[in-house]
Amino acid sequence: MAPDTQERVRRILEGHELIFVNSLRAAEDALENDGIELIVVGARFDQSRMFDLLEYIRKNAQHKNIPIVAAVVGLTSMSQQTVAGLAHTTKIFGASVFVNLNDFADDETQNTRLRLMVSALLLPPSVVPGVAMKLALHPAGD
Repeated sequence: MAPDTQERVRRILEGHELIFVNSLRAAEDALENDGIELIVVGARFDQSRMFDLLEYIRKNAQHKNIPIVAAVVGLTSMSQQTVAGLAHTTKIFGASVFVNLNDFADDETQNTRLRLMVSALLLPPSVVPGVAMKLALHPAGD
C-alpha cells in the first residue's frame, strides 16, 4: 500500500491497531497472530496478488471468518466495467465488501462513512444485515 494510501487508511480506521504488509508472505505471517479482526487488501497488493491472499484466507479455517475489505484506489484509468468486474471477482474470492476509494472524497464526512462500514463488518451479521454493502454502494451521500 502506497504511503499516502496508508495515511488515508489510518484516518479511516483511527482507533484500531493497524499492521501494514507489502507481500503475500508477510501477510501470511501477520495472520498467524491471534486477534486479527479485519483485513483490508488493495487491488495492487504485492504486484496484483490480492486474489492469492483472498484464496489463502478463505482456505484457512483459522481465518476464513475474518471480514475482508477489498479496495481499489488511484487506478482512475480503469473503466467502470473493469471496476465492476474486479468487485464481482473479489466477492467470489471471499471479500466481504469491495470499495472503490476513488468514489469517496478524502474528507471527514466520507471517511466517517467508510469508518461506519468497517464498524458494521465487525458486528455479528445478525445485528446489521446488509448495512455494510449499502454503505459501500452509496458513497456520495445517497
